[in-house]
Amino acid sequence: MTFLNEMSCPRLSLTLRAAGLLGACCAMATALAAAPPSAEDYQANWPRFRGPTGGGVSSQANLPLTCDVDSGANIAWTAPVPAAGYSSPVVWGSRIFLSGGDKGKAVVMCFDVASGKLLWQQAVPKADGAAEPPEAADLAASTVATDGQRVYAIFANGDLAAFNFDGSTVWSKHLGVPKNQYGHATSLVTWQDRVIVQLDQGEPDDRLSKLYAFDGASGKVVWEQPRPAGASWATPLVFEVAGKPQIVALAVPWVIAYSAQDGQEIWRANDLDGEVTPSPIFAGGTLFIVSPASKLQAIRPDGQGDVTKTHLGWVGEDGIPDITSPVSNGELVFVVDSSGTLTCYDAKTGRKQWEHDLGDEVKASPSIAGKTLYLITKKGTLIAVEAARQFKELGRSELNEEVFASLAFAQGKIIIRGMKHLFCLGAKGK
Repeated sequence: MTFLNEMSCPRLSLTLRAAGLLGACCAMATALAAAPPSAEDYQANWPRFRGPTGGGVSSQANLPLTCDVDSGANIAWTAPVPAAGYSSPVVWGSRIFLSGGDKGKAVVMCFDVASGKLLWQQAVPKADGAAEPPEAADLAASTVATDGQRVYAIFANGDLAAFNFDGSTVWSKHLGVPKNQYGHATSLVTWQDRVIVQLDQGEPDDRLSKLYAFDGASGKVVWEQPRPAGASWATPLVFEVAGKPQIVALAVPWVIAYSAQDGQEIWRANDLDGEVTPSPIFAGGTLFIVSPASKLQAIRPDGQGDVTKTHLGWVGEDGIPDITSPVSNGELVFVVDSSGTLTCYDAKTGRKQWEHDLGDEVKASPSIAGKTLYLITKKGTLIAVEAARQFKELGRSELNEEVFASLAFAQGKIIIRGMKHLFCLGAKGK
């Protein structure tokens, strides 16, 4: 859309000026330009960790089941990644965004979807009070998020920044180095014109954890909510129940749902233990959460207050992951643990359907595109499996590079971040 200005249409602008309407028209055009993207825009892209819904599910079908790095089969392009990190790629329109860096320099990178060309690499400005992350932290473990207008990034030391799509800095701030051994690793989420940040740290009794909603354009705090929880590395989830948007955040010992509008608590369930890293998903009207290496829990998200005794559903205890998040097509739920054991549950009853050893460690969360379940192992083996009640492998390919990041799907392509390269799977030239 081209918006009105006096240079683009001088005759019309003179007419409007004479009628006293030019200022109103320009103001309306500015408001339209600043309007947040629609739900359809989000669905067409991959705007955050694990896609538009945060569940690792893409509606795209007919994607490659296999590829060959040596021959180039189903490899549209590969590109070197100049800054290391464990964060996953996000995609909006013609751009792919990544974060990276080391303890001396945090950066956000932008690549062209069609060619893999690095369009820009921008260092995060040093905000007031910025400090080094914990020794064991990876600086760029958190995946960036975009609302189609800006891209937002957060790092292990608590630095948060926003960039325009041309790489120019919009704002930056320092939220403080989290009190935990791994630093901040929770990924960002955008909702309407806001950026949601789950900043959990310490022990539950420390009362240091907070959930924030920042204005995307200015970086100002829209609301903040203290959390009675300890450190967590799980990414929050935004979804609607009866037309009302909820934000669900996980940290020992609570699963808590907040109003996305004002941050007020809606319900909570005392159901978590361990170092909470797997993120929640919502599918088929049910919330699925993981207590690391312990259990997969189904929860009805339509309660009020403490729902521990009323809204907890079935529990699965086989093949429970310690790092990766579950994925579901609404009928089945799939989980994969770090050893590479893939387990399938019935989403309604919790009855285990099957399990299969993939033969390698897995650090990236599984994804579903169309009717295919995609997994990638630590060694860089891409595995396509039928998302069905019986295990059936559809393809297996070697990227010959370690992979920790989860996959991204957009525009008929699969984007994979290796430790050194970015891979784009799909037909060349599309």
